Amino acid sequence: MSVENKVLETIVGYHMLQRGDSVIVALSGGPDSVALLRLLQGLRARYQLTIRAVYINHNIRKQAARKEEKFCFRLCGKLGVELLLVAEDIPALAKANRQSIEQTARDFRYETFERLANQYEAQRVALGHHVDDRVETVLFRIIRGTGTAGLRGIPPVRGRIVRPLYDLTKEEILAYLRRKRQSYCIDQSNLSEEYDRNFIRNRLLVDIRQKLNPAVDRALLSLSEIAVEDEAFLQEYLLKRIKGIISETVGGKIELDLNKYNRYDKWFRRRLLRYCLAKLSASDMMPERAVVERLDEFCQRGRKSLSLPDGIQAALAGDRAVVYHRGRTGYSVAIEPGKVCCLRTLRLNLRMSVHNRRTKPSTRRRRARVVEVDYEKLVPPFEVRNIRRGDRFRPLGMKGSKRVGDYLTDRKVHPVYRDEIPLVCDSRGVVWLVGFEISDHAKVDSTTRKVLKIGFSRRKES
Repeated sequence: MSVENKVLETIVGYHMLQRGDSVIVALSGGPDSVALLRLLQGLRARYQLTIRAVYINHNIRKQAARKEEKFCFRLCGKLGVELLLVAEDIPALAKANRQSIEQTARDFRYETFERLANQYEAQRVALGHHVDDRVETVLFRIIRGTGTAGLRGIPPVRGRIVRPLYDLTKEEILAYLRRKRQSYCIDQSNLSEEYDRNFIRNRLLVDIRQKLNPAVDRALLSLSEIAVEDEAFLQEYLLKRIKGIISETVGGKIELDLNKYNRYDKWFRRRLLRYCLAKLSASDMMPERAVVERLDEFCQRGRKSLSLPDGIQAALAGDRAVVYHRGRTGYSVAIEPGKVCCLRTLRLNLRMSVHNRRTKPSTRRRRARVVEVDYEKLVPPFEVRNIRRGDRFRPLGMKGSKRVGDYLTDRKVHPVYRDEIPLVCDSRGVVWLVGFEISDHAKVDSTTRKVLKIGFSRRKES
């Protein structure tokens, strides 16, 4: 079977693409990503794809990166593909985060893929992992110490991430590029045994094949396939029992009901926490056992907060533990009457509409999903944005202004939830602290002629 047909069979078998999809391809200039881009380009007409490529400069090999960037630019120009360029000082970031360069670079890549997929409304992000990568990953996790979940290795599809080269070997990829007379870049750092994966790839697996088991690749993949089946059964068992124990907020934070959580045995608690951490992680790396144990201890002892790797934080809010990604970025989205405003950072839709005033003003309701304000007292344009430091407003019925943060403190809203509360503003300031209170200056009274109705609803999709 040709490489092209094998990749198409993988895409169809794992439902990786749908007609009309927008796809971002991770392009490093190396053989795997170059083959991936060319193979997807060959399927462009069949699936009516919109393809963009992204090159990420980690600033680890500056001279080599410049050559790779130029190569990717020429290749994308030849194929008629838009190239997105992203740069970050990974060594400096690793030092600041007290992480290894490998870990920091991996985290940054996946965060970048997620950000660009949101920005360009891409349904898929295609990565060039193949059979050899899958083998190395399983062995790497065994060496580090893993449970059955870690033995599953690299999945073919995870959220928006797809891996069309999943069933190809490195040898098949190189043969395909030779047949196409397609050049590529060689990353010299892949030869350095300073990095763990390079040692596994270039030394350990070579020695095992020569001295212990020539078919070690097949053996490790077989072990991975068995783990996938076992984990699917255990995951189904878990999902049947987690209802009522965990829930998700509009901002994607995971809440655990500690009264229920602490009734379960250690095996179930740890499996539940791995599930939560995997949902929050942008990559396919399984959380280490030590991380799961730290989080379990936090839930058992009820400390106020806990910092974990991969930018994950846990906080105690009443009888709930809240697990989430720290460092949410701000947002500001325009909103107009008659249109729906979709907040991408939150699972919320907001809508405005203008009406003639009814005979009686609507009854005041706190914590309402829909409010009415005096349209003629407001000054467009309108925006929906996050709460910022120093924001003030005059809550309905009050004589003076109040800090938004102080208002929420008075209502016992835990700080962990405050980045999930939007503000609807006009050009003069806050109109509605969404879900809580309107500003007094916008209230409907006896002089009101036109009413602006504002409401929000929660989206069901994740």
